[in-house]
Amino acid sequence: MNMKLPAILLAASIAGFGIGHAQGDSLSISQRFHHETSYGDEGSKAETPHWGKEVPLYKSYEGAKKIKLEPLAGTGVTLEKALDERKSTRSFAEKHVSLDLVARVLLAADGITHSSRGYQMRTAPSGGALYPIDIYIAAADVESLEDGLYHFHVADSSLDLVKEGDFSSQLHKASNGQAAVGFSPLTVILAARWDRSTVKYSDRGYRYCYIEAGCISQNISLQCAALGLGTVVVGAFNDDRLNEFLGVDPKQEAAILMMPIGWPSQ
Repeated sequence: MNMKLPAILLAASIAGFGIGHAQGDSLSISQRFHHETSYGDEGSKAETPHWGKEVPLYKSYEGAKKIKLEPLAGTGVTLEKALDERKSTRSFAEKHVSLDLVARVLLAADGITHSSRGYQMRTAPSGGALYPIDIYIAAADVESLEDGLYHFHVADSSLDLVKEGDFSSQLHKASNGQAAVGFSPLTVILAARWDRSTVKYSDRGYRYCYIEAGCISQNISLQCAALGLGTVVVGAFNDDRLNEFLGVDPKQEAAILMMPIGWPSQ
């Protein structure tokens, strides 16, 4: 059920949560987003909820060169040790990473683990098992992998080549010149296909996309720690440049975060 509130009651209800009071009845876009995607006793508080459309579970690039990922056995590192070792790395050695390590990182990030009630479940939780997050990698110095932008095809644990080239400089500019980006052999980019979640959850699905991206990024961070690799989560970037790099329409799919990965410099 959709609950509609007059403007004065809307402002009052939000002020009751400690926001909006300092600015009178005005709300920032973030405050309004949080309210409009909230639930109350009568259901959604959104005045005009937007519902997404059906899109395929697995995004694919027809005719793209495909690289199968076949990782070796695990490291045997305990979760407790990986948690203890996890830290942000912003400087990387000029040393390549192997395709095996890339495979381990991606399968830990959001790989399929088992089937349940007709769903293919993954390493990261997802609202309604809809899995709106897609993973891209920009390879600049990966052994046995030509430089380029790839899409992680979860269904068969493979990489689809989107476009060839070393895009390190382009990524560095897209990150607003951050020192951590553009100088690693590998960069992971997480993007959300909004409709995959909003088709079921309306605008609240945006929240679930962000939550899922956070879970995936932590999986990546812990696997990197277990493998001795370094990474950092980068959320500050030029959205227009990064979405253009991925070749996506931000109204349908948009970059959420990026993670440079490599061997920490000593």
